[in-house]
Amino acid sequence: MNNQALEITYHIRGFGQIVYKPTPEWPDCIFEQDANFDVMLSIAERGLTAETDFDSLLMLTDARVRQLVLAWEFQYGRRLQLIRGNATLPSFPQEGGSATITSGVAISDRVEAEVVLAPPPPTMPQVPLGAERWIRTFAEAGDFSDYPEEQLRRHYLIIEELWDAYASRFESVDQTTSKEIGLVRHFVSHAECNSEQVVQFISEHLPSAIVSGRSRPTVRFDRLSVEHRNFVGRRVPDSERIARRLIELAFADQPPFT
Repeated sequence: MNNQALEITYHIRGFGQIVYKPTPEWPDCIFEQDANFDVMLSIAERGLTAETDFDSLLMLTDARVRQLVLAWEFQYGRRLQLIRGNATLPSFPQEGGSATITSGVAISDRVEAEVVLAPPPPTMPQVPLGAERWIRTFAEAGDFSDYPEEQLRRHYLIIEELWDAYASRFESVDQTTSKEIGLVRHFVSHAECNSEQVVQFISEHLPSAIVSGRSRPTVRFDRLSVEHRNFVGRRVPDSERIARRLIELAFADQPPFT
């Protein structure tokens, strides 16, 4: 980096192991990972003049790094913490030196992430910022590895929103699977459920969920029951897979920075 560039540092926390091996060599970006597995990115924006709108440029660079972190969160299904460190202006002759314009801006939340050791891609991974709310919901499911009902609920938020737009892109087996995931989501989301379709499906696959003594057939999810949790947990890989595919399909409809 040099004093003719806008230099910005970003810290990304929450990785459980080395992200890339070897270290990426992305243009105008220095990637470092410390002993705690935290990542520091140093990014240089070049070709600047004294008339450059540095605030706007900083916002664009923030967006670029957010796209990178979202790509990691989507890939690994875990949330990360992004913090912008110092951003230093280039020094021009009339300014008499450089100046720090911002420091310590938190951009997202944190949770631990397990990352598979992998070689770096040739270019910095990016996803559209318009997909951020779906990715954040998808990544939140990783917070609940011991609670399959919470994972399935978050996956279904994505399925419920995007399914009608992209259902035709799925095979018939996934059409059926998506419907069943919706029934299980209703099952785990109510203290008791007497929806006819839900009761019929749950009664066939989990008879112990049937509640006796009700005027209408009713089922109830018992989160303390290993049998019930295993029943829901068996649907989580499919709910995750379908939610991920829906987000991927939605990427193409999202402009890069909105």
